[in-house]
Amino acid sequence: MAMSAIEKVFSVFEGVTSSDPDLATKYMNEARFVEHAPALADGVEGFREYVRQAASGDHRIQSVRAFQDGAYVVAHSEGAIKGQSVFFDVFRFEDGLIVEHWSFSAPGAAPNMSGHTQTDGPVVASGFENTEKNKTFVKDYYETVHVSGRHDDIPKYFHGDACIRHEPGVRDGVGAFMNDLERLVRNRTIDEIKLVLGQGDFVFIVAAGTVNEEPCAYIDLYRVEDAKIAERWGFPQQIPPPPAWRNSNGPF
Repeated sequence: MAMSAIEKVFSVFEGVTSSDPDLATKYMNEARFVEHAPALADGVEGFREYVRQAASGDHRIQSVRAFQDGAYVVAHSEGAIKGQSVFFDVFRFEDGLIVEHWSFSAPGAAPNMSGHTQTDGPVVASGFENTEKNKTFVKDYYETVHVSGRHDDIPKYFHGDACIRHEPGVRDGVGAFMNDLERLVRNRTIDEIKLVLGQGDFVFIVAAGTVNEEPCAYIDLYRVEDAKIAERWGFPQQIPPPPAWRNSNGPF
C-alpha cells in the first residue's frame, strides 16, 4: 500500500531524530524542494546538511497531531532541537513528493494556569464535512479580531466564556483571553494572513506582523466545535533579519 503524505512527513521526523539524512529526505523532490526555515540552506542538500549537523546534539521530534489539506500537511510536534521544544511544520507535496517546507518553533514551558500544555488536547481531526466552513469562519475571526483589531467582536466567535487555551502562562476563558489581548497588542501588530489550512475541526493560520517593531510570524491552530472556536494552540516567533537567513525564500 502506498504511503500517505502524513506518513511521509513522519519519515522526515524519523530521519531527523535518527540523524539519517537519507531517510529524512527520502520523499523530497531533489529538483524542486524549497526551504523556508531561515536557519536552513535551500534545497534537499540544505536539509541533509541540517540533519548531519543535528547528529552532534540532542535532536528529536515527535508529531503530536497532523492533518492534510489538499497538497499540504500540517504537523504539530514536540521534541528538542536547538533549544526549541514545540514545533509547527508545513509541507507541500507535488506528485507524491515534498516540494516545499515551512517550520516554526518555540521554547517549551510548564503547564499554564489552567493546567494545559502547549501540545495536549485532541489529536485527531473530526467533522471532515465542515472543513471549508470552518476555514472560512476562522479566517473571518482572525481578520476581524487580529488583523483589523475589532476586539469587541470577539464574543460572537465563541460559546460564552468557553475557550481552552494552550499558551504558557494563561488561563482558559474568553474573558481572560480578551484581557490578555489588550495587553499584548500594545507592542504587537498582525498585518497579514499568509496561510490558512485545515481539516475537519482543525484550522491552522500563519500570519505576518511585528513584535516591538521587529518582524514576527504568528502561528495559530484552532479547533472549532459547534461552529465556534473551542480551543487554540500557538505562539509568535521572531523572524531573524535577512542577512542571517541561509536561504532567500523568506519564512512565509
